[in-house]
Amino acid sequence: MNESLYILAVLCMIAVAGDWLGRQRFARLIGSALCVLLLGIVLANAGVIPTGTAAPPLYLAIVSVGAPVSIFLLLHDVHLGALKRAGLPMLLAFAIGAVGTLVGIVTAFWLTDAEAWLGQFAAPVAGMYAATYIGGSANFNALAVHYGVVSQPALFAGSNVVDAVVGGLWLVALVVIGQLLCRRIGHKAEATADPVPRPPTDTRQVTVGGVATLIALAFGAHWLSVSAAHWLGALGFAAPAILIVTTLALFVAHIPAVQRMGGARLLGTYGAYLFLAVIGAFCDFESLLALGRIGGLLVLFVAIAILTHGVIVFAGGRLAGLPPDMMAIASSANVGGATTIMPVASGVHRMDLLLPGILVGMLGNAVGTYAGFLIAWLLSG
Repeated sequence: MNESLYILAVLCMIAVAGDWLGRQRFARLIGSALCVLLLGIVLANAGVIPTGTAAPPLYLAIVSVGAPVSIFLLLHDVHLGALKRAGLPMLLAFAIGAVGTLVGIVTAFWLTDAEAWLGQFAAPVAGMYAATYIGGSANFNALAVHYGVVSQPALFAGSNVVDAVVGGLWLVALVVIGQLLCRRIGHKAEATADPVPRPPTDTRQVTVGGVATLIALAFGAHWLSVSAAHWLGALGFAAPAILIVTTLALFVAHIPAVQRMGGARLLGTYGAYLFLAVIGAFCDFESLLALGRIGGLLVLFVAIAILTHGVIVFAGGRLAGLPPDMMAIASSANVGGATTIMPVASGVHRMDLLLPGILVGMLGNAVGTYAGFLIAWLLSG
């Protein structure tokens, strides 16, 4: 219990420090959210808090509960008109990113000669990364179970560590690349009018009763979404809990009494910061180094795949007339999934794209496993 209290105290201080750093001019290219992620990486690898390899129960609770609760609160001010305007362009951006992922995986497979060092598991591992960089960790694990990669503990653990490290660093890179490209082409959306990120503000009155109500609604929606997902699953209908909680958030956000409550964005941002600090802690460099040659080759494989994906994303977006900030969010939906949209959207100052990004991220969860099996089949021949 004392250890959990200590870890929670450090995570809270990471949120404070990251919020302050992100508002300084020298860190404006990445913003507060990704400063929190980087601080989580640094402090975990410095031994101040545990890394994800030895994840305490607190980490698992924050990941499983913190992300959906934060999303619920952050969608409190969403306007469906933004979804109508950005929905189809974001869907196109996500499709470009998915193609970039497939091309990147195939390119990495051949350039690293994966069969020479992964043997019979080369095609399955390639399929696992294709699945997770279009969908998410559930898709990754589905292929790992099917092809027996879970029976190889070192390889399965190594694949997860590399995904966490390289994928986490890519989220930071996306914000920097997105902003630099926007400046280069002179793109400036209304949401980016302020050159220096500001802390979330709310002109509505923040009261104890209002904050308590918002927290109760958020945790209640999370409980209801998980229960509904299990119930629907038992009936043979696959409905992700994150999709249900998003639907509940949109419904609640349009209730006049709830709209008058202030503080949802602050609470949602704080919860997201705790989640990001934990995600940073999962980037365990010591475990990566312990993998030796296989770990280095896995890093090279994933780096080639993601960089190829990135080139196709931003080049394809340019050809399609889509702005770089939208492409950065679409790439985060591909590589990181729905729960990683917030830091990138915040970093490129396009929180109006939070909901469209979450929705295409969930679409990736629906199709990621199919894409992974396709790649594994193509490369096994």
